[in-house]
Amino acid sequence: MNNKETLLELEKAFGVLNTGIQRLTEEQFAYISSPEKWSLAQMYEHICESSKKFFLANIKRCLEQRSGQIGGEKTVAGEWVMNNNGFPNKKVKMPEEFGVVTYKGKPKNEYLLEIEEILKAAKDLVEQINQDAGDYKSKHPVFGFLNAQEWFRNLEMHTRHHLIQMAELETLVAHV
Repeated sequence: MNNKETLLELEKAFGVLNTGIQRLTEEQFAYISSPEKWSLAQMYEHICESSKKFFLANIKRCLEQRSGQIGGEKTVAGEWVMNNNGFPNKKVKMPEEFGVVTYKGKPKNEYLLEIEEILKAAKDLVEQINQDAGDYKSKHPVFGFLNAQEWFRNLEMHTRHHLIQMAELETLVAHV
């Protein structure tokens, strides 16, 4: 998949998130059905925070050739994800090295703005990613060493993966 196709898929995934957020009340958006499950607000916070502070940040690190290295291999899981253009269809826990991350959730309109910012940042990086040789990589805690294009694809795959969770959480808030 080339970077323009990845961008189109990313726009499509964030479009689903955008549409979803608009059909929910603030109460539904913040609803937590059980201590083991996130609210939709918490899920959106995770997607937006990881998009900005993890995926986009690592794309920039690779393009700027900082905080990484020339070369490096993907793990078996990293190869699988890239070869299958997506995460496994199962719940994934964040790696322990991130520690316990608590998401509180914010009002819906804040995420609409964040989604716009993320998409603009992604669009602004596409041409640089296209011109990148791909030799410089930074380490993903599960997938191993990824270059800017692979981080970009991971941004899209991660967002798309959460659409499954979104559908599940939306069924839980239908009665709220």
